[in-house]
Amino acid sequence: MKILICAGAAMLIVTGAAVAADMSATEQQLVDREAAWSKATVAKDPAAISGIVADDWMGQNDSGKTEDKSQLLGDLKSGTMSATSMTNRDVQVRVMDNIAVVQGADDEKSSLKGKDTSGAYTWMDVFEKRHGKWMAIASQVTKVAPDK
Repeated sequence: MKILICAGAAMLIVTGAAVAADMSATEQQLVDREAAWSKATVAKDPAAISGIVADDWMGQNDSGKTEDKSQLLGDLKSGTMSATSMTNRDVQVRVMDNIAVVQGADDEKSSLKGKDTSGAYTWMDVFEKRHGKWMAIASQVTKVAPDK
């Protein structure tokens, strides 16, 4: 009987470790998606962003305005929005089945409609796993006010 209990406990520990490893891999996959999105923004690569952002994505920018995927890509293609550097930091991931919330910050050199928008930003992206691939479905960004 003791052998069965020990064997059962060992199986639970091994199963738990496997689940934890999967979560860690999933979290890293989402962190990598965020890094790829930033890299594609700097490279002005709408095709790469299209592979990360779902067709029904909606975003809210730091002035509170909403935009859809076509507006996001259009601003990138036209040069209305531009970034020359973007470095993500403090990225945290929470996964719930096929939905994930990714929160983080970035420091960027950027412009919008020719106006310098460089600085620190915090953001939150919601991803959904669709056909085996994590796709951004909603985003919100806030510019961090400089310390006074």
